[in-house]
Amino acid sequence: MPDVSDIFDAAFLRQLEALDAALLRLRGSMGEGLRGVGRTHGQSEFRGHRPYSPGDDLRRLDWNAYGRLGKFFMREFERERAEHVTVLLDCSRSMAAGNPPKHVMARRAAAAFGYLALKRGGSVTLAGQAVVEGVSRFRRYLDQLRQAEPQSDLGLLAQANALAARAKPPGDLVVISDCLEPLEALQPLQTLSERRTAITLVQVLAPDELEPAPGGTLELTGLEENAALELILDASMIAEYRRELELHLEGIEAIALRHGWILALTDSAADLHALFVGKLQAAGARP
Repeated sequence: MPDVSDIFDAAFLRQLEALDAALLRLRGSMGEGLRGVGRTHGQSEFRGHRPYSPGDDLRRLDWNAYGRLGKFFMREFERERAEHVTVLLDCSRSMAAGNPPKHVMARRAAAAFGYLALKRGGSVTLAGQAVVEGVSRFRRYLDQLRQAEPQSDLGLLAQANALAARAKPPGDLVVISDCLEPLEALQPLQTLSERRTAITLVQVLAPDELEPAPGGTLELTGLEENAALELILDASMIAEYRRELELHLEGIEAIALRHGWILALTDSAADLHALFVGKLQAAGARP
């Protein structure tokens, strides 16, 4: 597996700051207030205070409280309390495929969703991990993502089933996957939608999965057998593959439209600005 030690390096953290600034400018030019990824609508009335954490929005500081108590407190509103994002990250072996590998883009996108939620005063949970609150604890979330390597035999279906089995489903759910499993794997997500979970689905495919080149090779590896079959792609095989992929993508889009999901397809070589500003914003998300 490729070295992932620099997935969240200093340059990437600067990208997150630039992305946050770009989204804030865009909302300001559109005259919109801040809203989370999904469609959890809180009211704007004041609900209480919480202690200040480094990196919080200074515009929300309660200076009257500081004058009385000599400590910094953040004013909290109902909308902020509602902005908890759960991220379901596909860690199946198929995410290791591609050049660049799909899991790198997937984990960076997951990091961006978490960073933006924390910057907006909310919280984030990587499915199966502990909740992270406060932008000062963002590195804890990154540590969780570093451990989320694409080595599981369990695909999207198993992870989504675990969420759907909860007594209280997540309010806002971000799913990041290549979605190359049969469409039946999306059934638990449909069940969550029926339970009023707002879903944002980010599909990450490698460039050679989106546009395979004639004469390229395709390696098929069994999950249980330590053996691989290498196929050389000719024009007819590529044409058939493209037809099947188009049908699969159309099936995903139909499900997303039926349930009101926000859907974005990106390739593993894309940058975060193109995904969040060019695709998610256009699809109706306000990350």
